[in-house]
Amino acid sequence: MRELEAAHIQLEDYAARVQDLTLTTERQRMARELHDTLAQGLVGLTMQLETIDSLLIRQRCEQARTIVQQAMTRSRATITSARSAITDLRTEVPTTRDILVAIEAEAEHFTMATGIPCPCSLETRLPDEYYEHLLRMVSEGLTNIAHHAQANKAWIRASVENEAITLEIGDNGVGFESAKITTGHYGLLGLRERARLMNGQLLVSSKPGKGTTVCLCLPLQRGGEDERKAG
Repeated sequence: MRELEAAHIQLEDYAARVQDLTLTTERQRMARELHDTLAQGLVGLTMQLETIDSLLIRQRCEQARTIVQQAMTRSRATITSARSAITDLRTEVPTTRDILVAIEAEAEHFTMATGIPCPCSLETRLPDEYYEHLLRMVSEGLTNIAHHAQANKAWIRASVENEAITLEIGDNGVGFESAKITTGHYGLLGLRERARLMNGQLLVSSKPGKGTTVCLCLPLQRGGEDERKAG
């Protein structure tokens, strides 16, 4: 009886720790979702409002009106993205969908929305258990390209290199000094959290005028070297 009681106490303690971990993970996920939608949209709107204020002070009303219209468009897009994120949070993430197909669909949607070509070269399978993290990372990377890169071409690549699976999202835009990169820049906090949750590593390389590349490196699973995209 004493052994059973001790085992019961241990199980209760374990259950409590699992619950705490689950809540922490969910809070982190919600923080990433909020960053991917509301935070990015509000930063853009704030910059536009500051520009409008400056133009009105100089009585350049026509230019201010143009930016007001752009801000209205951005506001609507942010609301749409926020609603989509809320829907995703309420919906159970599918586990049987093909992540490669989902990434290609995301690239097509990006091109339709921005006019920026985004070819996909997906030469290896990606871990299906990381479906949500991988798709969100792709979405975050493409969103950053659309908002900041001023690029006319983007790309997504998946391959096996140096005994690791790599997923690369790149552009030929304005770039920046990667040596001066900060945690908040380019949504790095959320991207690095997702990489850590996949036991991977995130690398960001960029140079002014040379574009930006975000690369996720994941440990190669046993037998993964022979796993290639069908067709």
